[in-house]
Amino acid sequence: MANCSSTGHATNLIQPASSNRLPTRFYLSTKYIPIVATCPFCLAAPETTLHVVVRCSFAQSCWSKVPISVVAPDAMLFSSWFEAGLASWNTTEALEAGMVCWSVWTHRNDLVWNSKHPDASEVVAIAKLNYVEWFNAQNLNVTDARLNWPTALPVEQWTTPDFPFVKVNVDGALFSVQGQYGLGLIARSAAGMVLGARILSREGSLQPHIVKAIGIKEALSWSKANRWSHVVVESDCSRVINDLQKFKNMAYDHIFYDCMTLVADFNVVSFIFAKQSGNKVAHALARSSLSEIDHTFSRDSLPFVIASLILDDLI
Repeated sequence: MANCSSTGHATNLIQPASSNRLPTRFYLSTKYIPIVATCPFCLAAPETTLHVVVRCSFAQSCWSKVPISVVAPDAMLFSSWFEAGLASWNTTEALEAGMVCWSVWTHRNDLVWNSKHPDASEVVAIAKLNYVEWFNAQNLNVTDARLNWPTALPVEQWTTPDFPFVKVNVDGALFSVQGQYGLGLIARSAAGMVLGARILSREGSLQPHIVKAIGIKEALSWSKANRWSHVVVESDCSRVINDLQKFKNMAYDHIFYDCMTLVADFNVVSFIFAKQSGNKVAHALARSSLSEIDHTFSRDSLPFVIASLILDDLI
């Protein structure tokens, strides 16, 4: 692994883990340190390196959220398991595996020292943030990464996504006089078929980019609920898209964190900046939220105006 801040953390774990020197409870007990040797996650088995970062039920719940093939089910040592992985995984999988190991161990330490019980989605989200940080630092192509950040020019006109992706366009609208804001979302398939549309209305006077960020979070949550595993999210707010692509928390870090946590549940997610001309359906839906109660539309129940704009996108 390259020597940068992200992979440096993983390397600092993999090297001692592979040489059986990671300070697990079992390892410390072999040095005659009076300590209970059981795993702090499951409390059901000795905390060896292989167990705590791979075999433990909590570790398994983390690994189930990443698209990395299972290797060496009969391995007795972490080094054997990881070597089998390096022989089987591609570069992307090997890097992500290292990040997951590091994140599991980091959250294990947070449990032991701070009594903070981790969540599997949080563990994976932190691993992916570090993984993408390394790719960005190295200026590598991340098209096969879970987080797929294209560098194309802004979208001028709506286009169908590549199969098997679902494209979710999202926009927000401010209604300052009423003290409200609204969100519009529409999801379409690679064939251009409408999979659904939503209008959401909320109370509050927020800055425009905050509203747009909330819209993207809602788009991810909606996609997760529909089990769309390959998703393109398009928004006409370049600031939010840029911050997500570069994982800059800015002044809305709680929304950003929620987005990154949701990303862990997808196979691939892309965030793309689209000009308003390429995002007009979501824009119209958001504007209509002032007079429309929260509503989810099917393809057959879309308002005429929205259906007409969708047809324009396909011409």
